[in-house]
Amino acid sequence: MNGPLIAVNAALVGERPTGLATCVVNLVAALDRLGERVTVFTSRPDLFGGGRTRILAAPAALRLERGARGHLLRLAWTQSVYRTKLRAAGADVVLNCVPEGLLAAPVPQVTIVHDVIPLRYAREYRRQQPYFRHYVPRVLRGSRAIVVSSENTGRDLTHFYGFAPATMCVIPLGHDPERFSPGPTGSDASYALYVGNVMPHKNLIRLVEAFAAVGPPSRRLVICGWGRRPHVEALQERLDALQLGARVDWHPYVTDAELVRLYRGARMLLLPSLYEGFGLTALEAMACGTPVVAGNRSSLPELVGPAGLLVDPTDPGAIAGAIGRLFEDDGLVAKLSDLGRTRARLFPWERTAMMLRGVVREAAG
Repeated sequence: MNGPLIAVNAALVGERPTGLATCVVNLVAALDRLGERVTVFTSRPDLFGGGRTRILAAPAALRLERGARGHLLRLAWTQSVYRTKLRAAGADVVLNCVPEGLLAAPVPQVTIVHDVIPLRYAREYRRQQPYFRHYVPRVLRGSRAIVVSSENTGRDLTHFYGFAPATMCVIPLGHDPERFSPGPTGSDASYALYVGNVMPHKNLIRLVEAFAAVGPPSRRLVICGWGRRPHVEALQERLDALQLGARVDWHPYVTDAELVRLYRGARMLLLPSLYEGFGLTALEAMACGTPVVAGNRSSLPELVGPAGLLVDPTDPGAIAGAIGRLFEDDGLVAKLSDLGRTRARLFPWERTAMMLRGVVREAAG
């Protein structure tokens, strides 16, 4: 018996998918492998082909890299053009992989929330306040099911929006075991690695302060990520003040193949974030056998558990201590590598898709 026709708005997926866009691509692919009937609206059909998924066009102007203008256009397109196209496509249910859903949806919708970071850090994210304070709760109240990617995000929805825990379903994100796996490093693993955006909640200023306290100078830090100009400039100024220029390799963006190589070659992944909705880079690193140093708050303890070193992210000394231990203790590195790989096996995309399929089918009725 065929399941419901699931419509997915992937208009935000753009030229260089990372973070949220990567989650959308992987969720659709995993649902396709399970045999679900999925129709995707996207300007990147090359990322969603190869299976049974039906591809319908979305304007390139709506991509994530178009910034605030693209975001506003995407919201307007969702409420107008997308709404009309859903009827023409014969959709039975809408899956919102981010909370950019429909107001007064014509068909049942399931909405996934990964985090509400702008509500936790309102001063740093002033422009996002109207969206998270007014638009998102309306979408969630108009959804037949709400999915959160961690228990911590669920608690935030209760705190900020008043949703009862029983109204939400926790479905962790996943990784691709064939892509993220141990392999040849081609390196002496003398570097620590950070992968992610350059944003205030990522705690990069304290991270580089901690790294500056760890010698010798031959030890390097590799940063993969970018962000808004004020945050990038603040980080660069701190690197200059700490005289870390010769010890830091900063890559605004790396390819998929380069990312896997960097994970495999790193001595450790550093993710001492103040807040994470899930912590996907920690999962990918663990799957590659790379030890993880993570903040001991928000969702990270849920994901990392006993398989990494959890530290107080507000204490550069604690971060530096964990970095130093992993550079110096081969036995600890080997232990955490084994624990991380075992832990990562609990989170394949197939598990995420199977749990999500049940929620979507129930919502479709």
